[in-house]
Order: sequence, then C-alpha cells, then structure tokens
Amino acid sequence: MSQSPNNSPEKTHSDDQVDPDALMGKVNGLSFFAMFLVSLFIHAALIGGTSIGFIKLCVEYNTLEPDIIISENAKKERAAERAKKRAERQAEEAKQVAAQKGKGSKGGRPTSRPLSKIEKKINQTSTTLPAKSGVNLDDIDDL
Repeated sequence: MSQSPNNSPEKTHSDDQVDPDALMGKVNGLSFFAMFLVSLFIHAALIGGTSIGFIKLCVEYNTLEPDIIISENAKKERAAERAKKRAERQAEEAKQVAAQKGKGSKGGRPTSRPLSKIEKKINQTSTTLPAKSGVNLDDIDDL
C-alpha cells in the first residue's frame, strides 16, 4: 500500500505554516481594559439590535410589559367584532320574523310550525310545589 502524496505527513512546506504569534499580534498588543470595552460594545450592539422591536413596543405603550396591553386590546377587538356580528344576525332575524308575520297575516297560514312532543314537554310547566324544608329563616340569628 502506498500513500498518496497529498496525505503524507512528512511533506510539510514552510510556506504553509502559520505563526500563531503573528495571528495574535493585534490582540496581544491591546490591554485588558481595551479588550473589555470592545467586547462590551459588541455585546451591547447585538442585544440592542435584536431588541429594537421590543423597545418600540415599550415606548409606544409606555410600559415594560407591552404583551399584556396588546392581548387586552386584541380581546376587546374580538369582543367588538362578535357584538357587531350578533347585532347583524339579530337584525336579519328581525327582518325574517317581520316578513313571516306579514306573510302569515295575509295568507291566513300559521307563521310557526307545530311543536313536537319533546318541545311540548319542555314548555310544559309543573304544578307540583317543592317540599317544605325544616329550616326557618327567622331562626338564623341564633346560629
């Protein structure tokens, strides 16, 4: 088995080697305080840059918790939309009832269909009274 010339560990050229001290030359020249300030600036720029949307919301709603106000506003909008749809539906039903009454009085036909047995039982009122309890409300002061 022969090794290919590219994978040979014995072949190293002095041109391919990189001096680590040359790579770290600029960093080694800076003081700890300067490196700390550069690092602090980079972190502040990254965190501030990714938080621009949140900061705009905080300024717009004058709070550090804009999500609460946004969700409350969304609930109010949904409730208003449901109320509007309900009002439209009730108005449409009122028009239909008025139209049915107009047809019923002119045609002589009843405006509603006859009730089924179940509907009659539901609408039936009971004549039985509840059993008398042994509790007298006048005696509450003694408790």
